[in-house]
Amino acid sequence: MAQAIRLAIFVLSACCAGLAFFTLHSLWAWAVPIAIFIAGSLLAEYAFSHLASPEEKQRDLEDRVRNPPT
Repeated sequence: MAQAIRLAIFVLSACCAGLAFFTLHSLWAWAVPIAIFIAGSLLAEYAFSHLASPEEKQRDLEDRVRNPPT
């Protein structure tokens, strides 16, 4: 459940960042989407760390060790 919430927050922040990029027509067109994306990523990880059970956190860490991001 916590994984799904983390993914939903991440996708929502990415959509908001994309919307902000296409609606703003100035220097802010680069800064605001990056800030939204970073804030959304931080919020997603915060939500996961508070909602996930210890077993789910352990499985997530094991998965990250087996499949490191490229």
